[in-house]
Amino acid sequence: MAAAATCALCDNPDASHNVAAYRVSVCTGCWCGASDGWPQSAEPVLFRALAKQGLLIPDRNEANRLPRDYAPPADFAL
Repeated sequence: MAAAATCALCDNPDASHNVAAYRVSVCTGCWCGASDGWPQSAEPVLFRALAKQGLLIPDRNEANRLPRDYAPPADFAL
């Protein structure tokens, strides 16, 4: 059986949510806490994850937060 991933945001050893748009795994607490978008405290980790993989930074949502999940433009090769 594969070992569980560690949450990219809080180091919880049980990161069961794969956030494909950012290519990180997060725990249930962090996932649920981002239902209206990622809190500002998560942005440094998310920006590093996006930059590491050459991915675009998504537009902020109505709450002025990075969206929990998003689809990059169709013409952007992932």
